[in-house]
Parts: sequence; structure tokens; C-alpha cells
Amino acid sequence: MKVLEKLLFDLDETQKKAVEAKDGPIMVFAGAGSGKTRVLTYRIAYLLLERSIPSHRIFAVTFTNKAADEMRQRLEALVGKAVENMWLGTFHAACARMLRQHGQAIGLANNFLIYDEDDQRGLVKTILKELNIDSSRYPVATLQAAISDAKTEMVTPEELSEVAETHFQKVIAKVYKHYQEALKRAKAVDFDDLLWLALKMLREHPQIADYYQTRFLHVLVDEYQDVNKPQHELTLLLVEKHRNLFVIGDDDQNIYSWRGSNVRLMLDLEKHFPGIQVFTLERNYRSTQTILDTAWHVIKHNRHRHEKRLYAVRERGDPVVLFRAQDDYEEAAFIASVVSELVGKGKYHFSDFAAIYRINALSRPFEETFLRWGIPYRVVGALRFYERKEIKDIIAYLRVLANSHDELSLMRIINLPPRGIGEKTLEKLRLFALQKGVSVLEAILSEEALKVLETKAKLAVKGFAELVKSFKTQMENLSLAQLIQRIIEGTGYGDYIIQSEGQFVAQERLENLAQLVSAAERQFPDLPASQSLQRFLDQLALLSPQDEANWQSDVFTLITAHSAKGLEFPVVFIVGLEEGLFPHARSLNDLWQLEEERRLFYVALTRAKDKAFLTYAQRRGRTTGKWGETKYMPTEPSRFLNEMPMNLIDEWRGVPTPQGFLRMKEPVFAPKQKLNVREIVRGMPIREASEVSFERKQIGEPKTTMRFDQVRVGMRVKHREFGTGTIVKVEPDEKLPTVIVSFDDPSVGKKRLALEFAPLEPLP
Repeated sequence: MKVLEKLLFDLDETQKKAVEAKDGPIMVFAGAGSGKTRVLTYRIAYLLLERSIPSHRIFAVTFTNKAADEMRQRLEALVGKAVENMWLGTFHAACARMLRQHGQAIGLANNFLIYDEDDQRGLVKTILKELNIDSSRYPVATLQAAISDAKTEMVTPEELSEVAETHFQKVIAKVYKHYQEALKRAKAVDFDDLLWLALKMLREHPQIADYYQTRFLHVLVDEYQDVNKPQHELTLLLVEKHRNLFVIGDDDQNIYSWRGSNVRLMLDLEKHFPGIQVFTLERNYRSTQTILDTAWHVIKHNRHRHEKRLYAVRERGDPVVLFRAQDDYEEAAFIASVVSELVGKGKYHFSDFAAIYRINALSRPFEETFLRWGIPYRVVGALRFYERKEIKDIIAYLRVLANSHDELSLMRIINLPPRGIGEKTLEKLRLFALQKGVSVLEAILSEEALKVLETKAKLAVKGFAELVKSFKTQMENLSLAQLIQRIIEGTGYGDYIIQSEGQFVAQERLENLAQLVSAAERQFPDLPASQSLQRFLDQLALLSPQDEANWQSDVFTLITAHSAKGLEFPVVFIVGLEEGLFPHARSLNDLWQLEEERRLFYVALTRAKDKAFLTYAQRRGRTTGKWGETKYMPTEPSRFLNEMPMNLIDEWRGVPTPQGFLRMKEPVFAPKQKLNVREIVRGMPIREASEVSFERKQIGEPKTTMRFDQVRVGMRVKHREFGTGTIVKVEPDEKLPTVIVSFDDPSVGKKRLALEFAPLEPLP
């Protein structure tokens, strides 16, 4: 069978019609699990094989690097190297590429840096300090979000200033103006700038727009329900000449309005393209029919949607389980019990499960409970690898080497490790650079600025300048991985960590730096640092939490509903289904926001393939007061539960035991229960954990022979299964104290163990 025939044979009738559609504007409404990625991938393969479209004339964009990588792998399996020259990636990556090539037309240097969210917050914080604005009255996060909103709506600082009425709006406009000026001085852009500046460049320079409009004969956009205004305008501009637009998405899965996405942009495409070809994919290949029916009965309450009803290819499946817990810890124990039973019977692996919640603050009870039950887990979007201090420090060195105008990074590392360069010295350097019209680093490297410094400070700054010059010189001859190693060693950063943290604690940070070196080696093994550094920094700046997660490990996943989009798991627990929490309190008096909360629940439920569990607690703890006391508040079940027909639900209740739970016949909530609107307190502290593994022990087995007051860092211990090792960290917690043990057996490595349940014995 020929490749093209086999390709089309793999599709159902509606998918095939969408893939083979004639040229022109095409819109595909693809319900959850209906083969969206397959249709988009096969459409590209069809253009390459049947229409003989050269790969460099195809522009395909999606919303995460993970999705783009998966799509490229699928295409390579279908058509081989024919995809090598195709533009395939995220909107932000594509815009960055355009600006690298043609950004000089709008005054943007081709070595611009991309500021991530942490950089943006740091810059806003610096500006507040310079303008003497009280950050307690005007929080950094609030101002940053306001600036991002303005950019998404493509409003300039000047335009914002003109329409500002309240004092708060005027402060935002003022900070926004200084923020943009600071970015320009640093030769940097933020995420929103990538989109807006690319669009600005194409609008203001018709010859550049014509270049891309001519080059890209076909434009294909994944997840179109999530595009924002600049992305939408950019898409329309690129297809202006050929009108070959292929968009695919699901209006029922639009969940990112808080970052500017607008589902109406997809629903209104027919107004831009009268006669647009529309296809609706309703055949689901992921979930059971019961899961799909339950999700539909909720989402159908939304008024603003393209009607679709999903039909499963699979069996009808088990009922959706609803569990009412007494509190959040019983909720977590219920999940731990179900997981332990299913894994113990050999039906599933830990990686087959996910708990999906509305806000990150809900993860703590699950982490503590999983520690007790010995369930290994990951928290997606907790402390991300590239947000760790030691990683950010070394990346700051790399950014300074890539762009001498990046003052934010320079201020981070100029006295790190400590060199005796204090604030007074930095102020003198800033003033000198301002007078000369150069960057602070340029002033330092020219050594002219040294004349304004005292002897001790002069020696310290000169030493730093010599380090930077040395690294710059070596970039031609060293690979990126070698350059990173040279920075760690040449600056004394590794020794600084050991001296400031202690050997055992420093070990983990040094291992993180080793992972950074390995990442650089994997991506750019043959290129010198001078050619690979900018690409590496771009990749890091555009990473998402999903991109960083290690999905190969056999661990339970804790994840927010927003981060879960695009993923699937055999068994899904949707937790915290309480009014004011899911749906969130902010949505309860806003119809449009409430519809988005319903779409968010729909996304969460349709991640499930085999089984779905819905849970809520009758009372939930929240941390209050100076000393972090936990106060329990009564809750009410989510209105979404009232929208589900009872014949699809199997209700459970009971105290968690290894034997399981009692099933209920009577409802756990009144069908028309009166709702009490409350705001859920934000900012509940979360235990730091991105991916941890624990021994698998059942409740009731012998406990450790050691008490918490007996353990100390450096103590030698013996574990029945893992052998001998050394305690490298002690984590006090009144509910569940834990220790980290570095075992002598390299195949075991380090383990974080709940002291109450780990069979540890002290060694002499």
C-alpha cells in the first residue's frame, strides 16, 4: 500500500474529508480526543505528498514545544526528511525567528534577549524601586499582569496613559512606560513583545510582509480557540495573499482568557472568510462513553459554543465515581487508597494516574498523604528546573555573554560569588555608563569606568571584567556545555555553593548544574558556543511547565486543569469540586468567566481514558495567621455536580482503609442546593517537590525504629531494601517529618523517606 493510501486509510470519514479539503480557508471543530493532532499532521503530510507543496512553504504553529515536537516526530514517521525546512513550532518561537531575521527594520538588534516571567517581575520590581512606588500598594504581579494585558490588546504606554482615569491606572501607565524603556536599553523583549513586534514589523514594512506571504503558501494553526488578538491578526496577515488557512481547535476547550485568548476569534472566522469550509469531528478515540456523556451534560449549559456531541469508539465504561470527603485529607487518602489498590492488583502503573485541581494550593494534602502511603509523584508546574536559583545564576552569566546590554542579568551576577562589589560601586558604574551613553558592562569592559572607583572596588570590578573577556574569547573554541563548565569553575561558583550551603545540601544544587551541562551537550554537541548560545537561551525562555516535566517516570501526576490540557491519563481524579473553588470564586458573578470555568472542568474530565473520579470535601483547611495555623471552613459542592444526571454517577463514601470505601445509594448533595458564594484564600503554602520517589509501603507495616529527634545530617543508616546510606537532609514537619538519604548503591541513589514509615536503622 502506498504511503498516501495508507495515510488516508487511517482516517475516519470526517477526518478524511478535512485532510483532503480543497485549498482555501478551512475550519475544523475537533472535540476532545477526536484525533485533532492526527488530522493536522495528516493534512500537512497530504500537502507534501499529494499536492507536492515544498516543505519550506508550509507554516504550522501550535501552543507548546511538546506538541510541536510530537507533531514533527509524527510527520517524520510519515514523510521522512521532507519536513526538514518546514516552519513548525509555537507562535512565540516563530515570531522570534522572524524578528531575528528582519527585526532590524524596526530597530531591534538581532541578538535581543527574551525575558521570561521571572525576568519581567524582576524588572518591574527594579522600576518600582527607581520610581519610589510602594510595592505593597502596587504589587509587582498585578502591574506585570496589567502590562501584559495592555500588550495583548496592542495598547502602547502612551495610549494607556491617555485613557487612564484613576490613580492606579496612571501608575500602571507610568510603570509600563519605564518598563518598555528598560527593555529597549537592555536590547530585550518579553513574551508579549515577540507577537506584537512581529506583527508591527509586518504591518509597517510591506516588503517583509510580502516575503512571508509569498513564502508560506499554506498556514496551519493548532488549538485556534486559544489564540489572542496579536496571534489572530498575524495569522490573517500571513494568509492575505493565498487564503490557504487551515485552523483546528475546540471552542469547548478555550481556557486561557486570562492570558488574552478569545474563543470568539475562532467562532467569528466565518465573518472573515465567507464560505469557509467547516468540519466537525465528533468521534472520540480516547474516553469511554460514560465519561463523554458526563462531560457533555456539563458543557451543554454554555451558551457560546459550536454544538457537538462526542461518541466513543470504545465501550461504554464504568460510571463516574463521586466521592464526598469529610475534609481535604480524607479526600487525599481516598485517592491514595484507590491508587494503591489498582496498582497493587497490577492493573495500572503510577504514571497512569493524575489528580487535577483548579489551583496549585490544593497539592499539599496530596503530597503529604502520598508520602505516608509510599506513592511516588510529580508536581507539574511547582518549582521548575530552570527556575532554580543556581540554574538562573549560571544562565545570567550566559545572557550577559550573549548581550552586553542585559543589565538585569549583570546585576544578578556581578557580585556572585561575592567579589566586594557593593551598591555604592554599582551606582557609580550606572552613573558613568549613563553619562557615556553605553551599557554598564560596556563601561566595565572598556576599563574607563574603573577611573571613578576606589582602589578596592577597582580591583574587584577589573577582576570581573577579565572573567567576562576570558569567557567571550573562549566562546569560539568551546562547546556550549564546555562554556557552562568553565563558568562554574572559573567564577568559583561551585565552591561558593559548597561553602555557603554545606557539602550535603550543595550536592543537589551541583547535580542540577550538571543537568544543565548535559542539556546543553544533548542539544548542541558539535557547535561552538558562539553559534549555539543564542538558540539555547531562546529555547529556555520559551519553555512551558509541560515541556520541562519528565513524562517517562513511573510516578503519579499532580497538575492544574490549565496545565493538563493536551494530556491524557487512563485514570483521572478531579479534586476540590466545591463552589468558589471549582468554579473559582472570581467567576461566580460573571457569565462569561463561569462558562470558561465550565470549559476548564470539561477539559479536566476529558483527560480521562478509562476511569474518572470526582471528589469534594465538606470542609477544607486553609492556612491563616502569622504562624501558619490551619483553619477549616465548611464548603458546598460545585454547581457542576448538579448538572450531571445521576444515572451516570456512582457515589462512594467512608473512612479510607486498605479494604476500600462503602458505596452509597442516596445522593450526597441536594439536586437544587442553594449556593453560598465565598472567596477562597489564595497563597496556601505548597511543599517544594517537582518529582520525588518514595518507597512503596502499605499502612500497617512495621514503622522505623528511629525517632525524629534521633536523626541528624551525616548519620549513617540502614534500610531493609535499599541498603546502607547517609542522611543528607532532615525536613521537620509536625505532620510528617522526612529525611533524604543518599544510599551507597549508585542504582538506588537518593530517596526522600517518610520517617514514620521507612524501615531505617541507625548504624554505629
